Amino acid sequence: MIKMKVRKNWLVLIVFSLIIIFLPGCWSHRELHEIGIASGIGFDLNEEGKIALSVQIITPSPFSKQTERGDRKPVRVLTSEGETVFDAIRNIMAKSGDRVFYPHLQIIVLGEDLAKAGLKPVLDFLERDPEIRVLTWLTITEGKAEDIIRGRSREDDTPATHINRLIEDYRATSRVTPTSLLNYIDMSLKEGIEPIVGKVSYFEEKGEPTFFMEEAGVFKGDRLVGWLDAHENRGYLWVANKVQSGIVVAQLKNQDQEKKKNISSNSSNDFEDLISFEILRSKSKIKPQLNGDELSFLIQLDVVANIGERMDNESAAGKEFIKEMEELLRLSVEKEVLDTLKKAQKEFNSDIFGLGLTAQRKYPEYWQEHKEEWDEIFPELEVELKVKTKINAPGMIL
Repeated sequence: MIKMKVRKNWLVLIVFSLIIIFLPGCWSHRELHEIGIASGIGFDLNEEGKIALSVQIITPSPFSKQTERGDRKPVRVLTSEGETVFDAIRNIMAKSGDRVFYPHLQIIVLGEDLAKAGLKPVLDFLERDPEIRVLTWLTITEGKAEDIIRGRSREDDTPATHINRLIEDYRATSRVTPTSLLNYIDMSLKEGIEPIVGKVSYFEEKGEPTFFMEEAGVFKGDRLVGWLDAHENRGYLWVANKVQSGIVVAQLKNQDQEKKKNISSNSSNDFEDLISFEILRSKSKIKPQLNGDELSFLIQLDVVANIGERMDNESAAGKEFIKEMEELLRLSVEKEVLDTLKKAQKEFNSDIFGLGLTAQRKYPEYWQEHKEEWDEIFPELEVELKVKTKINAPGMIL
């Protein structure tokens, strides 16, 4: 019995030894200096109709603090072209022996010409490639994506990190539309809603490089059809339930006329007429309403804010003043939403608000019957907007 146990133990030991010997370990590993870690990637359409690829690659820092960096740049940019996206990706290796590593990608930038031509070829690759995370931020630029990828940053060694922070800090202004690759894919696959992507710009201000994000690109299917400016973009965000903070600047309506006369004649600005509201929170709800075969919508917004400043530095308090300010805020929010709605319906014919999606969920039979006609129905839809505002505090000055 003891001999049998010993034999079994030896047999197990031999089997494990063989597994260890023949088990492939780090057979496919590469050293850090043999790979290029991509932080940002841009897609353009060149003049020949090919895919133009630009990749921002992080340059590894010296291992020793005593080693001087010299002329080493924190990132380098590789470019290539290809008949397809995959072809362009592989052609990168013709310029660099490094294998480009994409799991740490922070931003994907789409060029304007490519976006107008259609994103299906690019999206197919991005969805299939296992190295590219679907939570990577997707952005669009008015011009070439390569210009963004080659841009310099004063804020970060890696420009892609700077853009990544601008997107993640969108709550501070609520004028940036944060769109991940997953968000875009989700919107493009659903019926009754069209994609919208945050816009990134790059320019030099007083000789210093600057990235800027406040606008958005509007899509119809997989094609770019136009742009929303900063106020129109926030008009979209109000309805999309993505406004969490920011400043609404409005003009005081009911100022005392005598006070206006007393403003110093040598004053060179109209700041005295302005007031700033700090958004504390907001909530939206879209309600489809079906009357016979006539579909309409009610959009309800609840907005809570503080008074951040009055540029005339006048003191005012009391319930009547608060009511006036709530009405002023209501009109400002209403204008942003209605301007965006008008542009989406009349200029772009793009249902970025997802009105069709909400109709599909509440009235599935209506949607199945009319979804093929949605392009004709959407521009003529009657949409009622109700904005309820509340001033939470007038500030320390009464």
